[in-house]
Amino acid sequence: MTYNCTCDYDLPKIYWAKVRRARKEYSCYECGSKILPGDLYEYAFGLYDYGDKPYQPRTCEHCVDIRMWVKNNVPCFCWAHGNMIEDAKEAVNEAHYRAPQETVGLRFGLLRRIELRDRFHAARIAP
Repeated sequence: MTYNCTCDYDLPKIYWAKVRRARKEYSCYECGSKILPGDLYEYAFGLYDYGDKPYQPRTCEHCVDIRMWVKNNVPCFCWAHGNMIEDAKEAVNEAHYRAPQETVGLRFGLLRRIELRDRFHAARIAP
């Protein structure tokens, strides 16, 4: 069985991303948590039209891990910066709807990873 994946949103004209180590504090574009100096994070650069202002989201290591896990487990995962978690939930639900027997535990796996990310960030804030 082949599965065609089509994403119904415009892709940026220019886009690149790479992993960096923070030299100062940033905020994760996905979850809003702090990225502290020394943390690994993903820095992306995108431009939708050559006249538009570029966007430069920074994503914490945990959100990148969630995104990669979903990409590895769902045949079609269309996501956008700033909405990745909701897009991941939608993709997992769609995969479960299409193949319920083959995706047992997929929702649990996603929610588990989100919970672990949230606990990690909450522990950093706690006194």
